[in-house]
Amino acid sequence: MMAKGKSSAVPVAAIVTLAAWGCGGGQKPVPALDPVDTNIRIERLDQDLFRAANDPGGNFSLKLYAHYGAFYKLYVEQVLQAAAYNDPRLPMALIQFTHDPDWSRLQQLADSMLGSMQEQEQGFNEAFGRLKAHFPDSLIPRIIAYNSGFNYGVLPTDSVLGFGVEWFVGKESPVVQYLSPEMFPQYRKDRMRPEMLVPSVVKGWLQVHYARDVRGEDLLANLVAVGKVMALLDALLPETDASLKFAFTPAQLKWCEENEFNIWRELVAKEQLYSKDPKVIDRLLNDGPFTPGMPRESPGHIGEWIGFRMVESYLRANPKVTFAELFAMHEPQAILKYYKPR
Repeated sequence: MMAKGKSSAVPVAAIVTLAAWGCGGGQKPVPALDPVDTNIRIERLDQDLFRAANDPGGNFSLKLYAHYGAFYKLYVEQVLQAAAYNDPRLPMALIQFTHDPDWSRLQQLADSMLGSMQEQEQGFNEAFGRLKAHFPDSLIPRIIAYNSGFNYGVLPTDSVLGFGVEWFVGKESPVVQYLSPEMFPQYRKDRMRPEMLVPSVVKGWLQVHYARDVRGEDLLANLVAVGKVMALLDALLPETDASLKFAFTPAQLKWCEENEFNIWRELVAKEQLYSKDPKVIDRLLNDGPFTPGMPRESPGHIGEWIGFRMVESYLRANPKVTFAELFAMHEPQAILKYYKPR
């Protein structure tokens, strides 16, 4: 079973945010398309498990597997690390999990804070409806909510997009504030709000299914790749605050706007743009309370914002380019030449 307070993978914001430009407000470089009807329903594995574990017959695990299929197997084996899906000891492990006072209290809090998730369900339908409008052949995932005990925030598979409800119960809740500060520093706790759910989860899907693999390539290629994802996320959730999409605070976003030219000048002056040094790339793209080497007012993973601004500049200059054409481009220099920060 999982260790309490352990975060074994995908951070929710990497995982995974009010601006007058592109992301979050103002005139968009790509007009918002009307969403295609997707009829998404959030399936509640979290609630089903906590209710079913009281089944005295002990066959609740088989019933859950019959309904949730391969994702249930992934959930009990990798997320909870409870037991193999067909192990006769699994029901007892799940009963222990659901009857643990900490996890049962956490589930009650999630039920209270998130309710029926109608608002989030509408957000998913709009986002994936627009994704379908931009990419008619795109797969609309089955969306499943679970309780991971703070192990996995967002879990995209080939056809399922799962997320942990406990990551969105409110940053002020006692259960969040009691989390180990070593594993869960305050900047991560501050993101554990209901309004972060839809942008964080949709972002996780795009990062897995739409971001080009640029391992081994230079910083510019990495910035453009992540910038395309953020531009697409902006088009899918045009009314969502940019700070939520970037997982920045409003103050951090304002700092980026006011210092865009200085950020860019530093990259150019230090000749880092074409560096393949993992330390250079990680400094700008890894999460953290701020970006190392920059003022503490800066956000972590600032490369997402710079990459977005680069791609946004390209889209403004080339309004007829579709997202399908944008993602088919593999030459970052074609994007770079349109970026002129001031």
